[in-house]
Amino acid sequence: MKEKGILSRFGIVLLILLALVLILPSARIDLASGIKASTQASVRVEHIQNFARSAEMDVQLLSADDPAYQQIANVLSGLTCVKRFNQQYSSYSHEYPVDSVTVSYYDADENNRLLVTVYSDGTAIVNSQFVKIKGGAEEVYRQLAEIVK
Repeated sequence: MKEKGILSRFGIVLLILLALVLILPSARIDLASGIKASTQASVRVEHIQNFARSAEMDVQLLSADDPAYQQIANVLSGLTCVKRFNQQYSSYSHEYPVDSVTVSYYDADENNRLLVTVYSDGTAIVNSQFVKIKGGAEEVYRQLAEIVK
């Protein structure tokens, strides 16, 4: 009888491990393929004073030939992003003022392929999903802000 109990526990542990193996890789977001499939990007830099209004906003449209496009693509392509399952957009708020850089990538038909927003407070959002960036979103924000200044 003890053998059945051990086998069923082993089976449960095996199922949990299998579920983790299937779920965790799907939490990774591949930015490089979205960037590679794109031919142009728009970059929006914002300084947000409060929830109701943005004090300053700068928008640039970059083609794939533009050196800034290549620099931004290099920064974003090298990132490892993992979805955060426990953070809801509706419950998120910033400490104001906050700065952000948003990069929208488009393909030749002008279909949006990828939308990345990185805030100076360390928050990052990819295609409406909160993500954790290996190395820290604050550093990525600083790199992108330096490129587009």
